[in-house]
Amino acid sequence: MKRTLPRLTTALATFTIAAAGVVVLGSPAQAAPCGSFQKKEFPTSGYNTDLTIKLCVTQTSEGEVRATADGHWTDGGGVRKFDNFDLQVRLEGEGGVNILKTTCDYTSEINRLSSGGFQCHTTWLEPATARGLTADGTVYYDFDADGKGGYSWGLQGTPAA
Repeated sequence: MKRTLPRLTTALATFTIAAAGVVVLGSPAQAAPCGSFQKKEFPTSGYNTDLTIKLCVTQTSEGEVRATADGHWTDGGGVRKFDNFDLQVRLEGEGGVNILKTTCDYTSEINRLSSGGFQCHTTWLEPATARGLTADGTVYYDFDADGKGGYSWGLQGTPAA
């Protein structure tokens, strides 16, 4: 019960920061609907670390397109949680063909901070007439000192544009 208020405060702060970024930076039009929020609890040392991610395909008014993953974590920090924590984001064409991809490493942030937000995105793709673009992603993680190697969590991609 005593952990509910910090989680709610963190979630509200993350939402407020994200909303402020949209207002200040401008809002690119979405080329396709975003996917739903995807959540996972990782059985880490101390408190289990919780992660929430939402994938989107976004498009600028000039027609440039990219894949984006927005999210946040709670119950990180305190003790070392991960040897590695990477988020790979992909912009895919019809048939799941990778067009662009990037990998963002959040290992040190999650190990250091109890909560935080992130945005990982591909570079912009020049205006294209291609249909069927989707955002997809995979989380690659390795628990601290468990000796079992790494794992992956395949995220569900967005609907096609």
